[in-house]
Amino acid sequence: MVYALLVVAVSVVAATQSPLLLRDIVHTSSTNLVNLRERPLSVLFASAFVISPVAGLWIVVPMVVAYGELQRWLGRVSLFVVAVLGHVGATLFVATMEVTELAKGRVGFIAVRPDVGVSYGLAAVAGVLVVRVPDPWRRRYVIASLIVIVGQFLILRNFTGLGHLTAWLIGLAVAVPVSGAMGTRHVIRN
Repeated sequence: MVYALLVVAVSVVAATQSPLLLRDIVHTSSTNLVNLRERPLSVLFASAFVISPVAGLWIVVPMVVAYGELQRWLGRVSLFVVAVLGHVGATLFVATMEVTELAKGRVGFIAVRPDVGVSYGLAAVAGVLVVRVPDPWRRRYVIASLIVIVGQFLILRNFTGLGHLTAWLIGLAVAVPVSGAMGTRHVIRN
């Protein structure tokens, strides 16, 4: 809840600024290649607290639900680790793909819009929660997740779509040892 409130507060305060200042806030918080090269740690941190435009704050609701479920199940530290792995891992993978495309002389994939928000962390948490869904519903959950994650990647065909897919796969990768450590029966009963 604290993280959600901070995201909402930062995003609303940013949205109330002049259009020029709002653009500067978003652009300096964006995880684009220039910012990642110049100040990687501060950009990775700041980008997770800004949602712009403010209409995008709807994503805070599913984030609170998913983060709350993971925290209740595995604890705060585990939630933090999964969200950071998703946010940072997906961001660095996307940046690597952008650099690769630049090296090949292709610029169509390169991010031209700012990349900020909570969605990579949310996608990773959604991936981990696969093992939390009871057996009769798990297949439907995975299929629905695939439709949303892969579908938006295929429709958008941009770095954000690749980042969501990457973060979800990171979450699935984390789910494997979590499931083994917790025991599948124990995981499903809780």
